[in-house]
Amino acid sequence: MSRSIAALERTLGVRLFDRNSRGVQPTEFGRLLLERGRRLLADEADLRREMLLVAGLEAGHLVVSAGPWPFEISVGTAVTRLLAAHPNLRVHARLIDPHDVGGEVRAGRADVGLVDVRFLGTDQDLLVDRLPSHGVIVACRPDHPLTKRVELQLADVMSFPIASTIIADESVNAMTSVVASLKSGEDVSLGELEPAIYVNSYDLARRIARSTDALVPGALNMLEDDIEAGRLVRLNVDLPAVRTQYELICRRDRSPSPAATAFMDLIRTVEAEVTAKEAVAGRIKRTPARRPRSRRR
Repeated sequence: MSRSIAALERTLGVRLFDRNSRGVQPTEFGRLLLERGRRLLADEADLRREMLLVAGLEAGHLVVSAGPWPFEISVGTAVTRLLAAHPNLRVHARLIDPHDVGGEVRAGRADVGLVDVRFLGTDQDLLVDRLPSHGVIVACRPDHPLTKRVELQLADVMSFPIASTIIADESVNAMTSVVASLKSGEDVSLGELEPAIYVNSYDLARRIARSTDALVPGALNMLEDDIEAGRLVRLNVDLPAVRTQYELICRRDRSPSPAATAFMDLIRTVEAEVTAKEAVAGRIKRTPARRPRSRRR
């Protein structure tokens, strides 16, 4: 200890302790060092404790930005599960325009983003993890005019207003090609489509469809509660070319926090569950109903 004190005195250029027959007494410099040193040691202990809390997800902060569709498909469920397991986390789950998700993550205002690849473009600054693709169904109120038709074409669906958020360009091309060919004989690319009834809240889109002739598109799990409750019905029309293309994004130059890592793991789990449920629903839909056997008399 004597050598350590002597080395510290040489480094600071001051005398820290007076040594005499009564022992060792701190100088003014020594008393200052002891006072500040106690605080530094306490701060170090607090810092270590806070780091351990964050690493164990007993504390920490997470900001997630996503557009309306991924919010409905998996973000809400993943955030709920994260907070159920780690109730002391501070989480900001922000529903924003899909065009702005990439910018929020790049600027550091969001730790994680979920966005359709068609709204993101190519960006070398972001780490991108492609999520499963989901098919799109269309629903309407139970007494809608289209529910009285046995067979529907895409042109029949597109003749009614759509209540939704902005739809990406490839999906628009797929949904409008039939209508465009009927009108002009040529396919027309419209880029991004702002539906006739544009909303930023998917819940509002469902509410509108329940009370008007508007149709609401969405992935199966976005509409299943309303369909099971009888508030909406699924139209019998196939849209094989219309699928989601969502990606999980974060900054390449920033290590994700433990909370962000846990959230991204939960997103992948929820997305896998949604995909499995869609596969089961697809098999059920494709299975033809058995006709009752006629009895011979």
